Amino acid sequence: MLNTTAFLIPVFLLLVSVECYISFRNRDDHYHHANTAMNLCIGAMDQLVSLFSFGLLYFVMNYVFTHFRIIENNNIWYQWIGGYVAVDFLSYWYHRWSHRVNILWAGHITHHSSDLFNYSNGFRTSFFQGINRIFFWAFLPVFGFSPVILLLILKISGVFDFLQHTTYVPKLKWIEKIFVTPSAHRVHHGKNDIYIDKNYGSNFIVWDKLFGTYQEETEKVIYGITGPYTDENPYTAISHHYRYLWNTMRSAPRWTDRIKLLFMPPEWKPSFAPPVHVRKAMTPRECSLPLQRYAWLQLIAAVSGINLILAVHAYMPVQDLLLCSAIGISSLANASLLLKHRVPPEFERQEMARILAFLILSLTCIYLNQNAYLWVLVIYLTSLAVYLALTQPVSFRLKERNQYR
Repeated sequence: MLNTTAFLIPVFLLLVSVECYISFRNRDDHYHHANTAMNLCIGAMDQLVSLFSFGLLYFVMNYVFTHFRIIENNNIWYQWIGGYVAVDFLSYWYHRWSHRVNILWAGHITHHSSDLFNYSNGFRTSFFQGINRIFFWAFLPVFGFSPVILLLILKISGVFDFLQHTTYVPKLKWIEKIFVTPSAHRVHHGKNDIYIDKNYGSNFIVWDKLFGTYQEETEKVIYGITGPYTDENPYTAISHHYRYLWNTMRSAPRWTDRIKLLFMPPEWKPSFAPPVHVRKAMTPRECSLPLQRYAWLQLIAAVSGINLILAVHAYMPVQDLLLCSAIGISSLANASLLLKHRVPPEFERQEMARILAFLILSLTCIYLNQNAYLWVLVIYLTSLAVYLALTQPVSFRLKERNQYR
């Protein structure tokens, strides 16, 4: 069975490309290559994990629908119109709680941590957020909504959400009174004082107006999150608030303080002094032109490969799926790091070790499973190794040669 999301992603990528072209033509600095690569990497992780979490969501919904539903109503209008309104109403409250409860904010903060706002932000969603949602959406089948229809509604709603992430669409007059628009969603992503914790709606803005969280776009939006944060790499973007919660809980004197921290709002400060963790400073070097080309090679190959994985994952053995996913994700993470000009001092050596490790795993899978398509991975990884070996800085090659004298 083919994954329909894989056919939507090229459309989304086309929108990103068009908007990126407009940004560079206007020189308005709404796009940075490194930021876009990071957003794509985070989105790829989310989509790959969703191959499992979406199946789990359907299993939970179907179980609740079979054993706990209190309403029997197969009317098509009830299922689709009522279901859409119910999904959007629950989306509002899930979104609102995700901003007001620390443990939920840890999964949602990734979507807000970029200081740029564009269509590529639509990909920037932590896979933890998809897992957290299961506990909320499982409530809907109690009212007799079909799990299949609910999942389709969630897909349609997700497309609508994606289209709100742009600065180029102005206010839309009367539409602003009913639906969430790019203007309303720009407010939601702002860290201006008047914009914080506003406009939680997913498709309909009426919930914000009804529950007092609506704010019109009245001043220029400053994007990002408050507090110290540096957008270094995809792994940091996904994990940094979880690490804050973990480190703070470890220093809490009582268990009650630890539990309280998880359920308090993000701006809440504990009475005890949380530890200050100073990360070891890395002295990055400038990304050379060959490494920039290397980054673009990995970016294009990984995006294409991951989309292909999403399309045909149902036909792949689990071990092949995991291997291909790991190669794609690590390649995207590399691209975002290099394009950000944050090249670690030992990057070439670490990268060669990554390539060789994946090459050995690929050859092992070919030997054990006889899957011919894995030779594509071997060719790809070998090409990376050859290119990297030929473009390593002279100082690195001399260092390697002197090591064995």
